[in-house]
Formats: sequence, structure tokens, C-alpha cells
Amino acid sequence: MRKASAVRGALVVASACLFLGSSNPASADTGGAYGFPAAAQEITQLFWLAETASACGWATREETERFELFAVRFLSAHLEGNNRLAFVAMAGDQDYFARVRRVALDSAGESCAMARWQDGWYTFKAAADENEYRY
Repeated sequence: MRKASAVRGALVVASACLFLGSSNPASADTGGAYGFPAAAQEITQLFWLAETASACGWATREETERFELFAVRFLSAHLEGNNRLAFVAMAGDQDYFARVRRVALDSAGESCAMARWQDGWYTFKAAADENEYRY
């Protein structure tokens, strides 16, 4: 598991580095209101949702990882400078990811029984799949 986590972290960082070096920030007009705190909260929620989907059997490990990589690319597209660098570092940190995964696994019994999380997963995954090559 530790080796898989290291590979996942390297993929997050590599994916983000390729993205950071080859594109401009997204064109969304955020007025400077979107920063690291909002992105950190969103990636935590999206990682939790993906890990919950995996634990509940709604997604394969591959689907989960692809979604997580997309989420990092998408959210980092809306950040600039040090906010972007801090976000990518946080999202690729294996201790952070392990804690999010642990919470998802610990709450899976309750979460798997809630249609709102399953519906949310399918909705977010469909949006990610539709925009996979956009970010």
C-alpha cells in the first residue's frame, strides 16, 4: 500500500507540474476571491467523495485515481502563484491523502447507505469525465 501511495503522490505532482508548466490559469473570473483555503477544502471533499466511492464499490480504483488527478488539475487551474504551489504540495502529500482515505474508510458504513453521496459521486465523476482533457 505504501508503494501505491508513493506512486499516486508522484502522479499527482507530475500531473500538476505538466499542467502548471503548459497552461495559463483558467479563465474564470474569480476576482481574486478563490485561493488556497477554498481549494484545500474542495480537494479534501473531492478526495473524500472519491475514496468513499471506492470503498462503497461505486468506482474502481482506476476511476477513483483518475478522478482525483482531474480534481487536482481542475482546482489548480483556478489558483495562481504561491497558492497554486501550496495546493499542489498539499494534494500530493501522502500523509494528508492517507488521513482523508482513513476518514472515508472509517465512515464508509454510514456513507454507503446514503444515496446523496452515491448520486454526488456519479454527478461529479460525469463532469470530470466530460472535462478530462480540458484541464
